[in-house]
Amino acid sequence: MKKVFLFLSFFLSVHTSYSQGYLLDEFKLCIAVAKGGIPIQEKFNYNCVTQTMEFLSGEDILRLDPINQIDTLYLDGHKMIPYGTRFLEVCYQTVEFSLLIDHKRKMKEDGKIGAMGIKTQNGVQNVDRRTLGVDYRQDWERGVETYTYQDETSYWLKTGRKMKRFRDMKSLVKILPEKKTQIENYVKEHHTDFLNHNEVLELLTSCLEKT
Repeated sequence: MKKVFLFLSFFLSVHTSYSQGYLLDEFKLCIAVAKGGIPIQEKFNYNCVTQTMEFLSGEDILRLDPINQIDTLYLDGHKMIPYGTRFLEVCYQTVEFSLLIDHKRKMKEDGKIGAMGIKTQNGVQNVDRRTLGVDYRQDWERGVETYTYQDETSYWLKTGRKMKRFRDMKSLVKILPEKKTQIENYVKEHHTDFLNHNEVLELLTSCLEKT
């Protein structure tokens, strides 16, 4: 099938295990719908570190580019739409508001594994950089650096034609000052975890949807 996109290769052999830098635990067969309705089926995954959509082509991991030709990508139950240079997940959509998830994870160096397999620093979880979608053969020769991940996921709230970003109660109150008391009372009562999108959605539904 003729492709309507330019695909850029990362020149990396595919590994059977995938790091926590990705949204899914493995690349899965999904459908991207181009503007104009043309469907493209590939094994996709979303890299939350680089915030790029990637897919498998033989033994290579390729980056989907340019993304502005994509209308919607259905990633194993996650409805993804392009926004700027990255993809956002459509979590909820009604007449009153829409909630979109901006998946992002930051790598924090955890140490280095030398030739004898000994890690030089303490850490919570080891991740091989070679599984992140970039060729790190030079690092492998010197000793593999290992990483932990920090979740920096944020949200976009769409009301009407406006899109505003928030990460926590303070930033949510800033974009919805008229709901300040209601938001603060709800969070206090329900102990809302802003890294849990279901709990964030319940908070917004309580504050914004008409009863």
